[in-house]
Amino acid sequence: MHTHHEYVTARRPELERWARELGADGVRYIQVQFPDLLGSLRTKICPLAKGLAPEGDGLNTALFSCCHGDGEPIGVPVFEAPVGGFANGFPNYISIADPATVIRLPWQPDTAAVITNATRTDGEACPLDARAQLAAIEQQAAAMGFETRFALEYELCIFAADDELHRQGRHALLKPWGRSLLNYDLLRAPGFESLARELIARLDGIGIGTAAVHTEYGRGMIEYALAPLPALAAADAAVRSKLYLKQLCEEQGLVATFMARCRPVGSESASGAHHHQSLRRDGRNVFNEPGSAMLSETGRHYAGGLLHTMRELHVLFRPTINSYRRMDRQAWSPEDVSWGMENRCTALRGITIPSATSARIEHRVPGADVNPYLTIAGMLAGGLYGIRERIDPGPPCRGDPMVEGSFERLPRTLPDSTAHFRSSAFARATFGDEFVEHYALGRDAEWQAWLGWLDSHVTEFEYRRYFDSL
Repeated sequence: MHTHHEYVTARRPELERWARELGADGVRYIQVQFPDLLGSLRTKICPLAKGLAPEGDGLNTALFSCCHGDGEPIGVPVFEAPVGGFANGFPNYISIADPATVIRLPWQPDTAAVITNATRTDGEACPLDARAQLAAIEQQAAAMGFETRFALEYELCIFAADDELHRQGRHALLKPWGRSLLNYDLLRAPGFESLARELIARLDGIGIGTAAVHTEYGRGMIEYALAPLPALAAADAAVRSKLYLKQLCEEQGLVATFMARCRPVGSESASGAHHHQSLRRDGRNVFNEPGSAMLSETGRHYAGGLLHTMRELHVLFRPTINSYRRMDRQAWSPEDVSWGMENRCTALRGITIPSATSARIEHRVPGADVNPYLTIAGMLAGGLYGIRERIDPGPPCRGDPMVEGSFERLPRTLPDSTAHFRSSAFARATFGDEFVEHYALGRDAEWQAWLGWLDSHVTEFEYRRYFDSL
């Protein structure tokens, strides 16, 4: 990870060039975007020159300590965050624009956008910058001679917007967009095709390829698949696609959510974010085994590393209370540390069709509620570890991994997943002690918020169970 001086020295010429060229072309405003640890792009609107200033701008450290919901800082005093807390008064860090991420929004011609990195005010690198964490691991892959490729498939739910219900927190009463739960149905929702076309066009206009958009099985559910990109660019594309899809929905009187499950448990699909990944060397996909339907030795070792580290990194793939409502292998959401070739019941699905260039691994554990910088970083680090250590993934599962019964189970609660992460030597070697402790602290706060809600509410279960019978 880079210091403030290194960022400024490397980025100044390109930032100054962008400011001149965009200004001359009529751009006046810029969305300055910072990825928080929850996977959202925190954004402020600035005049163009201010947003692209080579020296950077102040960044409130509360953004490293925000919880889900209304985004309040991690609770006080039990969960006081060491960075961005009441004990240190929430000081500023510095955000530095990355010129490689400058885009102009075709649907807002006077507006551009840029994603930033963070450094400490003393100029040192910031270990809580998820984007910088991923960039450092991608550099490790490059040092091993590999080019990375990642592509995310997002499932999500769309509802007719009702601002009053939204404000009241009565989200369960929002009406799902569409007349049925049928998947791959062009006629399910009025205006679906026009929304899909506009989403593809907008993402293409900012350099993000889309492989497909279709309805998914569930009321209001859709899926879109992004085209493969190098690791850091893939994460940038993922968070931007979510932001701009939500904006597009709002323009059309709709509202979108990337909760892992917002439809009834056991009746409709949940929302995953499958991560497709491969490595290349000298333009060749090294996961491909010529003349074989199996992954190459390198691909199998990469899979072995993913499996070896999956339990320790599970909290990155299922980071919320709601994540565990999606955990159901009968709904193709893995419950164990398993792999197979073209097997959607396993945690890892090896793919070698339709051509050699398609050879890849699909990681099926993450839900749509993840931070893609952290999931990609964890997966890439685990895969590279598997290659270095030549880890054998074992024989592929050919059917239902729960029936075969030989695969280790994944943690089933957020506290268990957090404990594995906190005690993981691999996680600490990959992300550093400060990041592991801070991220685990946030997951602790999430669990305590859930327990606090249960303690202060009479639940629907209690009403249905006891109201008439007692």
